[in-house]
Amino acid sequence: MALAFVAVVTVARAQTLHTRPAQQPPAPVPVRPIATAPVLPAPPAVLAQGTYLSVASTRVFPMKQGAAIEARLLAPIYVNNQLVLPTGTLLRGRVDALTPDKSARLWARLNGDFTPIHHPMVRFDAVETSGGPVSIEAPAAQAGLPMVNLQASSGGKRHRLIVQAWDGMKQRVADTKTFFTSPGLGNRLKVALYEQLPYHPQQINAGTTWSFPLSSALAVSEIRAVGQPTVYTPPQKKNAKPPRHKSPVPATGTLSASADPKPHWLIHAELETPLDSRSAKAGDPIQARVVEPVYDGQRHLAIPQGSMLIGRVTTSKAARSFGRNGHLRFSFQQLKLPAAPVQQVQGSVTGALAGGGKAMAMDAEGNVSGKNNGSVLAPIALGLLAGHALDTDGNMTAQTGVASNGFGAIGRIVGLTAGSRSLAAGIGFYAVGLTITQTWLRDGHQIVFPQGTRIDIDTAPLTEPILKPQSVKPQS
Repeated sequence: MALAFVAVVTVARAQTLHTRPAQQPPAPVPVRPIATAPVLPAPPAVLAQGTYLSVASTRVFPMKQGAAIEARLLAPIYVNNQLVLPTGTLLRGRVDALTPDKSARLWARLNGDFTPIHHPMVRFDAVETSGGPVSIEAPAAQAGLPMVNLQASSGGKRHRLIVQAWDGMKQRVADTKTFFTSPGLGNRLKVALYEQLPYHPQQINAGTTWSFPLSSALAVSEIRAVGQPTVYTPPQKKNAKPPRHKSPVPATGTLSASADPKPHWLIHAELETPLDSRSAKAGDPIQARVVEPVYDGQRHLAIPQGSMLIGRVTTSKAARSFGRNGHLRFSFQQLKLPAAPVQQVQGSVTGALAGGGKAMAMDAEGNVSGKNNGSVLAPIALGLLAGHALDTDGNMTAQTGVASNGFGAIGRIVGLTAGSRSLAAGIGFYAVGLTITQTWLRDGHQIVFPQGTRIDIDTAPLTEPILKPQSVKPQS
């Protein structure tokens, strides 16, 4: 009993009227975060350094150093199989320098034109996009000459002289019709008049072209554009009926029709290997880089941009005397796709966008050769007109005016005002000799395809596309 009393007293003394403080949770122990690799942004799509741009002037510009100039793209530009610069994109630049053309000056003086002939070197520094102008860096573009759009003819071999003369006559009739019917007739007439004057101002004509590489890479994240892709229809025979239904156009790239019983791929590429009929030899290796992706009829990517075509020169002949032009032919036998083994193909060139201003032609087999600017009929016609001045039965003024076709406007004025049939006939026969020399006695034209020349290659399709749409399996 005494022990119980002592325990009760002890417990009573331990209690107080004060509230006990609430218990605080323990401080959290700091935990080190797990080290993770930083998330890096995806590399921006860029136009690689060395990408070639082929452009044509939009209108007539003065041939003066420092003059502003505008031009539009002749072919689309792709990056990572996506169209970024469509055909027709506007570029701006300035005339950087004027380079003399000594050969053209010599022949112009022989024709009574004493104008110091130059070729403009243009430096393009900006490309117009939907977001405004974007600066580019590029070297001064040389040449400044008409671009030749070569297309393989549908005919077979033509070696007979009569057939060649007939084809040449038809081509001249077509060129004359185009001269008078296509846009820009006023400027062409002015240029034709300038060629007859002893001195005239020079100008950069509409359609003058340049091809140049980019000096530095260009980010395309801000210049992505939407344009119309190229649609390829396989070559049809003349008597073949066109298909009733056209294949749909893919979002980008070249579409190859799959309804053709013998389908083809049309590959747009750029030559990595420069070619010149003066130095090229049969068997020399060549390479070309695919610049536009190719899709099949189901819109599967079959040939991506950046694939390489490997081939060789099959025929090469340098230009020779007596107006014999150069001759060049090349083909491709291998196609190297990214991350894929080399595939054997049979590719022939069906078209090319070549510079240099020289008249060239491509036959159905892909042989490229030069074309003479004149024919055997031109000197004969000029000779008949020149001899007509010696006929004393007609009107002397009319006959001397028609006969004096040499030395440009100077020869025409002298022939009309001199009152001498012999002098007018001499001027006319001078034109005959000059025409024969220019057409038949000079060395022919070489066939030159510089690096970056765009070519079209018709080749057999691959067994299957390298990219297929991913199938989504239903969840169970």
